[in-house]
Formats: sequence, structure tokens, C-alpha cells
Amino acid sequence: MKNNIYKYFLFLTTTIILFSCKKDDQPQTLVSMDAFLQSKTELSMFTTAINKAQLQSFKDGPGPFTWLAPTNAAFTAAGITSDSLNKLTSGDISYLLMYHLINDAVFTRDMIAQNSFPRATQLGNSGSTQVFLGQFNNEFFVNGTKIVSPDNRVTNGIIHAINRFHTPPVINGNIQALLNSTGQHSLFIAALTRANRWAQLATTSVFTVFAPTDAAMTAAGHTTSSIATSTVGRMDTLVRYHYFNNLRLFSNDFGNKVSPQTALGPGRTITASANGTKLKGRSNPSTIDITLTDRLGTNGVVHHLNGVLRY
Repeated sequence: MKNNIYKYFLFLTTTIILFSCKKDDQPQTLVSMDAFLQSKTELSMFTTAINKAQLQSFKDGPGPFTWLAPTNAAFTAAGITSDSLNKLTSGDISYLLMYHLINDAVFTRDMIAQNSFPRATQLGNSGSTQVFLGQFNNEFFVNGTKIVSPDNRVTNGIIHAINRFHTPPVINGNIQALLNSTGQHSLFIAALTRANRWAQLATTSVFTVFAPTDAAMTAAGHTTSSIATSTVGRMDTLVRYHYFNNLRLFSNDFGNKVSPQTALGPGRTITASANGTKLKGRSNPSTIDITLTDRLGTNGVVHHLNGVLRY
């Protein structure tokens, strides 16, 4: 009797395993990239851009490719309309879209790391042409931008829909260029210059910079005259608490944790909260906001602050 029960149990177990294997081994039916895009009205501008850029060799080629596909809302937020797309040349659109294309299959499971890490795009494999992939709270990001529809498999690769249209860093320029372009950071630039730190932000070294706006600097008592008459050491302490050396840190990398040490040295960290949208220095009485995140340049990342970090 026991032997019969054992044989029945063995038969039942084997049947379940074989059935499970058969089910798992069923090939997944994948559609072409064309068919996928036709089913996604929120990616219609991306589809139009690909067609005008004449990228059929990537759209229909063997791959595998990974597309970072901006939604219609992302195109609109970047100021790109159907009319402006029509006015761009095929070469111009192709160049911009090549920054959204990785020559490999990259799933979100491949994006798990302590901080965002680089991947080459079709434009190249340098800090001027790479994208940076990361995660936070089981969500995934490209250059700090959330992937809103991840891991869409097609016959020749992966499509991740993203909520931001990315400009290649080589177009944005270095950190000096990013700060000069805003019209809101003249006092922070003056402080960097007084501290003899401004020139290094144009080098090939990598930085992440928290840049207080002019309004924030003024509110903290750092005016044009006070900066000019301040000691170099005082300004040096101020500005070095606002950047990191050798790190590209995006908003998803801050999370709700203590940062790595700033350029001020060991123990000089910053506490992030509200999913990386608020910061607090050691002596700040309250948190301050990151008002504009993830401006990516050739040698790092700039985030705008509405307050001054105090060590």
C-alpha cells in the first residue's frame, strides 16, 4: 500500500513538473516595433520622428536594440510639436533619436545598481553621449527620468516609454555652460570664482552640483558685495558643500538617505528626503527644495536649489 502511494505521488509530481515546463517553454509571441507603436497612441510623435529620421534599419533590423521612447507629453514638454518636427531635417531628428537608442537589449532588471550607471548610445560611449540608467523604490530611470512603461518586448528588442525627451549632453555643454545658461546663478558663479573653483567645472573631471539660485543666495546673505569681500576660505567651504567630485548623481540616486561625502571632505554629507526632492545640510533648520533636477552636461549633473546648504 505504501509503495502504491509513493508511486502515485511520484507520478503526480512528475506530471506537475512536466506541465509547468511545457507552459514556461511556450515561446512568447512578439510583435514588430511597427505593430507595437501603432497600438500606442501616446507614442505617436515618437513614431513620426522615427519615420522622418529614416531609421528603418534600426526599427526593422535584427537588433537587439533598446529604445528609450519619449511619450507625446514628453515631446510637448520639450517644446517639440508636430509642426517643429516637420521643420527639422531628417539628419537633425536622427541625431536626437540616436541618443535614445542603445545597441543591446537592456531590461529594467539590468538597471539595478547603487547609483545610476552609464550605457553607450548610438551617438557613442563617452560622457558626452551616454545615457545613465538607475533605480529607486522599484521604479527605473534614465538620466533621472522615470520609465513610465518598462520592458515592452518587440521582435528586435525592448522599448521603454519615458516621460522626458533627452538632449544629448554634448549639446548642453559642460557644467559651466549649464550654470551660465540659466540667468539665475550669477551669485553662485561669483562664489565659485571667489573660491577659485569655477575653472575646474570646465574640465573633464566629473561633478554633481547643487546650485542655489540668485534668490536663494540673496536670502542667505550672499550678495555680490558680500561675496567679493568674503575670505576665499569661507567661500570655498560654502561652494564645496554644494558639489560632489567624481560622481554623476541623479534625483533617483538621492532617495531618502544620506548622500556620499561632498567635495568638502569626509563626514560632509547631505540628507535627502521626499524621494530625493528635498535636501537638508547639517545646519539647515529646515529642508530646501530641488526646484529643477537632472540637467545633464558633458562632465556632470546640475540641480537647482531654492536654498543654500549649511554645513
